[in-house]
Amino acid sequence: MDDELLSRCQRGDEAALYELISRHQDRIYRMACRILRDAARAEEAMTEALTAIWYRCGSWRGDASAGTWMTQVAYRVILDHARTRRRWWRFWSADEVEPGSQPVDPLTEVTDRDQREHRLERLDRVLKTLSPEDRGLIHLHYFEDQSLADIAAILEISRDVVKTRLARARAKLRAALGDGDDLF
Repeated sequence: MDDELLSRCQRGDEAALYELISRHQDRIYRMACRILRDAARAEEAMTEALTAIWYRCGSWRGDASAGTWMTQVAYRVILDHARTRRRWWRFWSADEVEPGSQPVDPLTEVTDRDQREHRLERLDRVLKTLSPEDRGLIHLHYFEDQSLADIAAILEISRDVVKTRLARARAKLRAALGDGDDLF
């Protein structure tokens, strides 16, 4: 479906562009938030990424899926934002409890929420120590569930290089977290 929509965008079909935007803007925004760590900057980067997808859609040749190609374009725009406007991180979006799930014991709910918040705060502190590139790689692999092959296509590097960089990023996380932590 995305491949067809991107092909239509190449022919100047704005309706196809709006459909692609509605399908992918939330995912691109989440990636921008995790890499840039600032909601306002993430929104700006997402807008620029979607604009870049529209202007660069003519360069998509179909070698990779439309979703992979769009993630690649968005990732590069977001990293450009990280490199050109470094600010201290002010944003981390914690996933809320799933709607409809009612804990039986309110004390358990509070304890679980506190533990979750503590883990997210620790993860946030540790992620701050990584470069934007490493944060982006962690995001693609762990938060977007992208395969190593897809990440390799997005970054235009070999799968082995992705594995090596991911292993180094995980090692940095483990070192910063200390022994016995199972976040990564």
